[in-house]
Amino acid sequence: MIKNICLGILCFISVQLSAQGEFYPPKVEISDYTLSKFLTELTLAVGKKDKDFILEHLDPNILNSFGGDGGIEEFKMYWDFNAESTNFWEVMENILLIGGPSFDASKDKNSYYLPFTFTDWPDQYDAFEHYLVLGNNVNVRNKPTTENSEVLGQLSYQIVKISDPDGEILSENNDWLNITTVDNGLSGYVYGKFLISPIGYRLGLIKTENGWKINMLVAGD
Repeated sequence: MIKNICLGILCFISVQLSAQGEFYPPKVEISDYTLSKFLTELTLAVGKKDKDFILEHLDPNILNSFGGDGGIEEFKMYWDFNAESTNFWEVMENILLIGGPSFDASKDKNSYYLPFTFTDWPDQYDAFEHYLVLGNNVNVRNKPTTENSEVLGQLSYQIVKISDPDGEILSENNDWLNITTVDNGLSGYVYGKFLISPIGYRLGLIKTENGWKINMLVAGD
């Protein structure tokens, strides 16, 4: 009897440890047809790089940064929106691909924010020091390269701490980042495109008399 209880406790601990730091995308449920329709239209517009659609659906007081005054003209300047080299489309595509939270779980039915890595981030993990490994079976390597490097392990939707070997937090502009799992069980390099910061770019939408509008596109804190 005691042996069975001990085995049960060990199994429970094993499950808890294996689940530590896991953060999977939520099941997205959107009962508001106008919002789901707008998200579809927005996704198509981003794919076609439809500037007119974006400008028509910006809130007049859109927040572009935490240091600016906001507004559509500031938006155009901030993103260099008329230039072919603007990275606006890439940023928007990444946000939409990551996806948002369940709209139906929100108390405010007149606003929606995404990605879920911003809205649902677990409080116990410092947003400035941790990222999410977004993907299944993402390789962790012993060197920041795919050439002549060893795969130390793989991670799927795990929250990890970002640092270099000396403990300094790295910029998300690096192609490869040094990571350590939250249980300190695995350290190595992960390619940057698989790492998402909870305080990276996020998108805010509000419901107005004229339909849904983009009222926020910011990064940082």
